[in-house]
Order: sequence, then C-alpha cells, then structure tokens
Amino acid sequence: MDINSINNNISTLNNSSLQLEKSTSSSKVASNSKDALNLTINEYNKKRDELSLSVQSLNDGIGITNVAQNAIAKQQNNLTNIQSKLETIDTYENKNDVKQSINDELRSFNQTAYETKYKKESLLSIDYYDEKSTIDVNTKTSNFSIEKPNTPVIANEIFETINNSDLNNEDALNQAVTKVAISVNQLQTTYDSFTDLGNKLETNAQETIQEQIDLFNGNKISKNKDFQKDSADFSKSNITSNMGYLAASQANIVQEQSVRLLS
Repeated sequence: MDINSINNNISTLNNSSLQLEKSTSSSKVASNSKDALNLTINEYNKKRDELSLSVQSLNDGIGITNVAQNAIAKQQNNLTNIQSKLETIDTYENKNDVKQSINDELRSFNQTAYETKYKKESLLSIDYYDEKSTIDVNTKTSNFSIEKPNTPVIANEIFETINNSDLNNEDALNQAVTKVAISVNQLQTTYDSFTDLGNKLETNAQETIQEQIDLFNGNKISKNKDFQKDSADFSKSNITSNMGYLAASQANIVQEQSVRLLS
C-alpha cells in the first residue's frame, strides 16, 4: 500500500468524521441555546404579567382609598356643621327649631355615603344585598383588607338622639352634643383606616414598579447577549482543537507507514 493511498483514506475518513461531528455539535448548540433562550423569555413574560396585574390591583386600591377619603371629608364637614348649630343653639327661641337644619345635614351625610362607589362597589355603606363586609386588595404576593364602614349608621344614630329629645332640656342637649362628638371620632377613625391602607398600597406599588424596572433592565441586558453566538464560538474552538489533535495523529500514522515501507 503506497503513502498516497493511506493519506487519501485517512483524509476521507477524517473529513466525514469532522462533518458529522460539526453538524451534530452545531445542531446541539442551536437547540440548547434556543431552549435556554425560550425558557428565559417565558419566565420573563410570566413575571412581567404578574407584576402588571399587581400594579393594576394596587392602583385600584389606591383609587378606592382616595375616593373614600374625599367622601368622608364631606361627611366630616356635615358633622362639623351640626356641631356649630348645637354650639349656637341659644340663638333659637325654641331650641328644637334647630332640628330641621340638622336633619338637612344628616340627609346630605347619607347621600354621600350611598353615592360613594368605586367600580360599582359601595365604599361607605352596607346594604342587605352586600356579600362582602370587607374591602380587599389582592396581588400575587400580598393581600390587604379593611372592614367596610357603614357610615349611614352614624347619621341614623344622631338623628334618633336629636329628634327624640327636647333640646330645650339641658341634659338632653348635652347628650346630643356628646353623641355628635363621639360620631366625629368614629368617622375620623374610619378616615384613618383608609389613610393607613392607602399608605401601605402606595409603598407596595412603588416596590412593585421598581421590580418591574429591574426586570426590564435585566431582560434588556440578557437580550444584548448573543447566547447562540457565544455557544457556537465555544464549540468552534473545541472543533478546531480536535482538528489539531487529528492532524497530529495523521502525521504520526503517515510517519509510521513511511518507516515501515523504508525498513
């Protein structure tokens, strides 16, 4: 067997092996890279959607607290007006005459309660058909809840106290004044509950928005990396190294055959 024939056979064998190895490696690299990239995209999309829904829920919650606080401020104004009327009741010859103007304030108070809604949900009143007694804001990671106030009860209690009493009687008048003062404190407690809820929601919303920003920036960096190119370059280096080892093996084989022919 001559040297040229040996070289041709080795060359044919090596070329076939290299092509097969290169094709297999490239296929694996492309497949693995694509799978890794798709997994990253899927995880990113899922997390992005979860954060978006959380922000939407938190925004609704903040909207609820703002609407409720604005309405309660109007009701507080009604109670302040009632207190002023009771403080100046001595201007009436018959103190019971003040009842009509107080009742007007109470009607306004209740109207505000019944009209205060967010997306058709009553915020300051509870009726017989209400299935929920709480106001809830839920996200993927956090849940917030407060008892739904029923402020018309406050107005009804004041109405009964004042209209069932003779305000010309000093004790009865003092009871009415005390009842209104207690109602003012009750309403302030309700207002504070919405304030506390709103602060918690705003803090959580800020954290969630920051998480959205971090997620976006992290995904942006990932997109700038060409995983497939990096993997292909790595495999290309391995193939080149293998080709070098193979060339050295071929040289050894040819040298060995030459020695045999010459010996």
